[in-house]
Amino acid sequence: MRTARQGLTLIELLVAMAILMVMVVVAVPSFQGLMDLQQRAAAKELAQTYTWLVDEAKLRNVSFRVAYNLDRNTWKVEVGDPNTLVYSSPDEREKAEEEEKDKLARYTKRELAEGHGDAVDLTEQENKFSGLEDSVFNVGGTLEGDAVFAWVYTPQYGEDGMRPSDKIPDDPEDEAIAYTYVFPDGTAEHTVIRIVDREDPEDGWTVAVEPLSGKVTLTTDVLDPRDSLSWLPEEGPQLR
Repeated sequence: MRTARQGLTLIELLVAMAILMVMVVVAVPSFQGLMDLQQRAAAKELAQTYTWLVDEAKLRNVSFRVAYNLDRNTWKVEVGDPNTLVYSSPDEREKAEEEEKDKLARYTKRELAEGHGDAVDLTEQENKFSGLEDSVFNVGGTLEGDAVFAWVYTPQYGEDGMRPSDKIPDDPEDEAIAYTYVFPDGTAEHTVIRIVDREDPEDGWTVAVEPLSGKVTLTTDVLDPRDSLSWLPEEGPQLR
């Protein structure tokens, strides 16, 4: 009686390895395509959100603020005062924030609670944005898979924009949070958002929001924020 053969022959092993290699070759592009699809989906959702916000801000006569937590790769839309002002440079933003802190430091907690002097205005200014109460417009999300925010640019964060921290800080108040704004006259703060693959930062999508017009552009190119304003003339018209 012949004993049952155990194991595989060399030919069978080579065939199995060849099949495995073919499966890897087919699977890798599919996986890369999935990653690109996640980035594109996130960028497309943001682009559509800004387009909607420009129209909705005019209809509601409010300002919208999009808050990006770059360390946790989340974003949400908040609504606030139509007279909201934004800063044109990092220095201007830091100066204004320091002035507000100095003014608030002059009051005790009791005085702030009771609204002494201009304490009410100061606290309202500090907390003038909140989440959307209307659940229909409760907009926000989390980037899926390996899609992450590389940076968010607006003039108030300088030419390099705001970038994620090296690691998530222990204190939530230290997390990298960037804000961009849409105003009730249908204009928007100049904004450029870059979404990339965590493992391949060169691969990603860019959402650019033009100031004044609020026009939204979606592209795979890495945009220099200054290039997105190349259509503006370097000098104004000569008036006589």
